[in-house]
Amino acid sequence: MAGRRPASDSPGPGRFGDPTRRAQPRRTGRGVARRVANSRRYGRARAAARIERGRYEPHPGLENFLPPGRLRDQDTALRVVEALIDAQTWRADRKRAWRAILRRLVCSMDWSSGLVAAVRAEEFAAAGDRATRTVSRVIAWAVEAGFVVVAERAASAAFLGTGRGRTPTYALYVPADVTLTSDDAVDGDLPTVCLSTQKPLRGRRPLPAHTRTHKWPVFGVPQTPSDRTKATTCLLERLGLDRGRVSRVHVWRARAQLKRWWDAGACPAGLLFAVDHHPDRPDRHRGDAFRGARDPLRVLGYRLKPWTDRLHELPITEQGIPGDYTAAWARNHPADPPSRTSRETPVNVPVSSQQTPAANPAPPKPAWQPTSSAEHRARLRAEFTHRRRTHPPK
Repeated sequence: MAGRRPASDSPGPGRFGDPTRRAQPRRTGRGVARRVANSRRYGRARAAARIERGRYEPHPGLENFLPPGRLRDQDTALRVVEALIDAQTWRADRKRAWRAILRRLVCSMDWSSGLVAAVRAEEFAAAGDRATRTVSRVIAWAVEAGFVVVAERAASAAFLGTGRGRTPTYALYVPADVTLTSDDAVDGDLPTVCLSTQKPLRGRRPLPAHTRTHKWPVFGVPQTPSDRTKATTCLLERLGLDRGRVSRVHVWRARAQLKRWWDAGACPAGLLFAVDHHPDRPDRHRGDAFRGARDPLRVLGYRLKPWTDRLHELPITEQGIPGDYTAAWARNHPADPPSRTSRETPVNVPVSSQQTPAANPAPPKPAWQPTSSAEHRARLRAEFTHRRRTHPPK
């Protein structure tokens, strides 16, 4: 019978009895490797789907791991390129080529996200008149200088299993050793002193400074460019689209879309009828067209498309009159006719057609006399009682 183990040989706090021995790390099992392979396969499938759609979309999660301060203004990025190239002691031809490649990189930037995607190395090489290996050197130098960050690396068509590969996605930053002056605004906004007088357009055309006092008639067929603008504004107001303030419909876009209908002889009233009815069923209303519409002009084109070359089928009450007939009527009938008390003879009006003053003028009305409210109520009550007696209710 073996003796009892001495206290010095008893297991300590360690895993295998030795307190100085560290615990062995747990080996990776097959389940973990399988999950990693599945996640990589899923990511490759998502990348292949973005390539097959042909929309050149970058990775949707780039915003989560890109450092802040990304450039979104091309003018500022071009100034950074000039500062980086001018600080180098290169030959003139190398400066010219590398500047052209970097400028091509900046000009390919997306204005909204600031990312550069879907640009091949051959396009950069053609801009600088250099080989593609020179483009790789330029990108590597820009990454080392802190101007370019590779947000998403390239992938071949064989790796993705698609018909074409994926180009790299770049993000541009201001290097730490580049100091921008006050004129080189990073965000591209105007100075504070100009904000009140020179507001940025943000991709939209400004509204006119004055509103037109004369409205286009609904049955008038426009004949000139200015008439088409008035008719388009009249149609948008009748449709409930308020000229780009809430519905984001601009007059110049709608005018370009409706030009062929104005040239075909349509009037705003006829187009209103065409929007609400189909030529095959003119007696049936099609319902509200623009409630909740994200693109009202597209809905308008869809509603008017069945009436192509069929405007002659519009009801006779919806046919138009060429030109602005209200303006012609206003010219022939001035709004302020001569006063009756004027003794001057109107021009080009025969004397026989002039109205002669009446022989017995109407007597003037008596002056108003105040009456008591009690007498007025008593008279009304008597009239009401007499009416009830003579015309009893049925």
